[in-house]
Amino acid sequence: MDTIAARLNALLAAYEAKGAKTIRDSLQPGLAREQIEQACAWFPAKVPEPIIEMYQWRNGQTQDAWNEDFPFWFRDMSFSSLATAKVEYASMMQSYGIENSLEYDRILLATSFPFAAFNGGWYVVPADGHNLKTDTEFPVISVMEGIDLFYYSIETMLDTCIECVRSDSYDLEDAGMGEDEETEERIWLKHNPGIFDD
Repeated sequence: MDTIAARLNALLAAYEAKGAKTIRDSLQPGLAREQIEQACAWFPAKVPEPIIEMYQWRNGQTQDAWNEDFPFWFRDMSFSSLATAKVEYASMMQSYGIENSLEYDRILLATSFPFAAFNGGWYVVPADGHNLKTDTEFPVISVMEGIDLFYYSIETMLDTCIECVRSDSYDLEDAGMGEDEETEERIWLKHNPGIFDD
């Protein structure tokens, strides 16, 4: 099975194959574990291992998605640097964290790490357990107009994104599958079976 870094390299190659020629240069160099832990001293829980692996690969993009020629998208959220993640965490807690509860939302945002963001939304990984309908330890949660399970893991998120970007339906300019929702859903469920079941 491919590592997170191998999957990230595959996603980067898929974007470059679609014409995102400057995307590689927009990604900051990866960090050592100690650097990541030091940069995340603000986070009130142990940083999840899959998050460590992502930032060992690259430290997100230099700028946010609005200011990059080709954002490094995980579907509809762009890969945040650790400095940006700190700012996004504060924003998320102001807007969603005040009334968040494990009983109601099934995760605690206070101990969920925001690794990707765009336009008032976030992808987070819970660091301190959850009550979601999955046995995976570190699922990917979308926080935007609600708190929803989106992928069973960083790995299944990346597998989904790689296959979507490689598909004929993917449009780099629109950063998505356009009108081909059927193909996107088929790919999503292939890598995350039953994810949308109640």
